[in-house]
Amino acid sequence: MLQQIQQFPCDFVVDYSEVPGERILPFIIELDQAASNLEPGPGENQRFCYNIRGVGSDAPQFADLSHFVLGICENITEDQITNISVVIDGVEQEVNFGEGGNVELRTPENPDPPTGCIGLKFDFEVNKVDGEMTFCFELTVPFDIGPNVACLFGGGVTANQLSICGPVCGEVPQRCEAIAYQRSTVCVPVTITPFANRGETVTFCCGEPTITPTPNCDGVENGSCIFTITQNICVSVPIEFGAYTNVGDPFVQCGQVSNENICINCGEPNGNNTNSNQVSSQSGNNPNYACRRNNKLTTPI
Repeated sequence: MLQQIQQFPCDFVVDYSEVPGERILPFIIELDQAASNLEPGPGENQRFCYNIRGVGSDAPQFADLSHFVLGICENITEDQITNISVVIDGVEQEVNFGEGGNVELRTPENPDPPTGCIGLKFDFEVNKVDGEMTFCFELTVPFDIGPNVACLFGGGVTANQLSICGPVCGEVPQRCEAIAYQRSTVCVPVTITPFANRGETVTFCCGEPTITPTPNCDGVENGSCIFTITQNICVSVPIEFGAYTNVGDPFVQCGQVSNENICINCGEPNGNNTNSNQVSSQSGNNPNYACRRNNKLTTPI
């Protein structure tokens, strides 16, 4: 009587390139259903064929495949496994099946040393960029089909998070899913640096110019008039940073300081006195540094 094959929910394709980690084994494993014989007829063996394909790059986080272990039913014995074939990059490989060979059956008593995985081990290397390996094996006794761990090793790391369809023992336990929730507090530091952005500088001539024969100027040579403007601010993000403007070397005699407009009776302003260049005490060197009165250019004192 032909054994009835049960097929439990499982994946025919798994992709390890999407499993994160410090080292990634970028390989896609697929059960080739067309080349397999999952439900054999009378006198036929059950056949499983898999394709492994490298889809990574030469980036250092990707690693080449050193070997592959397909987890299969623990009740399968060596004498039930036959007709093993391996093709790498289109070239058929010589297969040595058994302990110490390039294809081994790893059991719970004798698991794969680097990974701890059990099942049918294929000790062949596959390139991480575009390498391809196809392997097939047959079982003289058919088994049910369900999820088996696809265990990869390479670059010193093991990848065993994904399962693919393969031969399983009897009924597969029902799997349950769980959803985990985590509350997090996210802190983003913001640094606010206030600035003062100078507007247009306007020079007012206060009264008529005074011309004296004395060669000396009152005040401090290269002096500055310093006063403080205090303003409360409220800053929103994003913020724009300003720049400073330096003034040159005029003679300055400081007068009254007030928060009231004491320039109101000083005539019309002369426009924008931008001090992008150093200002000379000679008015002819910088026409912006001057007062206009009655359409006559006069040198500031």
